[in-house]
Amino acid sequence: MNINKRLTIRYIATALAATAAGLLSPLAQAQSDGKSPLPEKTIRLIVPYSAGGGTDIIARHLAERLRSRLNRTIIVDNKPGANGAIGTETVVKSAPDGTTMVLVVNTHLLNPLLMKNLPYDTFKDLTPITKVATSPLVIVASADLPVKNVKELTELMRKSPDKYSYGSSENMTRLVGAMFVKSQGVDPVHVPYKGGAPLMTDVVSGVTTIGVTSVLTAKQFITSGRLRALAVTGAKRTDALPDVPTMIESGAKDFEAYSDYSLFAPAGTPKPVLDYLQKEIHAAIHTPEMIAILAAQAAVPVGAPVAETEQQVQKDFKFWQRLVADVGLKAE
Repeated sequence: MNINKRLTIRYIATALAATAAGLLSPLAQAQSDGKSPLPEKTIRLIVPYSAGGGTDIIARHLAERLRSRLNRTIIVDNKPGANGAIGTETVVKSAPDGTTMVLVVNTHLLNPLLMKNLPYDTFKDLTPITKVATSPLVIVASADLPVKNVKELTELMRKSPDKYSYGSSENMTRLVGAMFVKSQGVDPVHVPYKGGAPLMTDVVSGVTTIGVTSVLTAKQFITSGRLRALAVTGAKRTDALPDVPTMIESGAKDFEAYSDYSLFAPAGTPKPVLDYLQKEIHAAIHTPEMIAILAAQAAVPVGAPVAETEQQVQKDFKFWQRLVADVGLKAE
């Protein structure tokens, strides 16, 4: 082969390589260069519940630690209402580029079972990023209520069935409240709230008799003596409330429920973006500081990979589906 042919072949090969590189998407180029695949814009972390609740607390701690890791401005945006559907719909309608996420609890998977007119498809319009943390729930009453445990509460409710009530902040706590009612054979009035913070305010004042909420939401009121924790819903006691018995210890066989805090993005968000976010979130929540913050609120970090989280979401949905049927809740 003469030198002119060799130069021609080398030129063609170089040109083809350059063309191929030029055809790479900005996302692929960013990944290959080890750069962030996220656009250069503010990230919105939607909390579809009121400020001050357990989800809001975790979201703000997470956002604080992700700002430096992602090198982006991150705002936490509370959009409560409709069991989290209002805020979640905002994310569904957002660009699938990784800059809009929603932090939800198990209510996200209960809504398609308990809401007739959900404005989006839970499984088609959103995609999971990772589970951030998991924590038991706690059943609380005003410190002024003359009961010290579940047994005394149940006896009080049976004496005057129409006098007492239980509050929930979304469908997850509504379901656990229904589990409690069924396990104790009582029939208090159910009072729905738009978030854990306003629920706690009314339980403290005695407007609503008991509340089902996250340990994160109730902890400050329990510590200050304004609320009495009657039972936690985990299989064992939590170090955050070591003197509070479980519902199982209180006589409710097989009573076990946890609040999971999970991040979702709009459907169509590229897999490399989801993987990038998951890895950064995993790193952020497994720092000693964040582990301690979560532990103080009875929560533990998770941060599982995207594929594993997708599988867990399907398993969790089937679990809640069975439980809703067992308790007898209907879509409204």
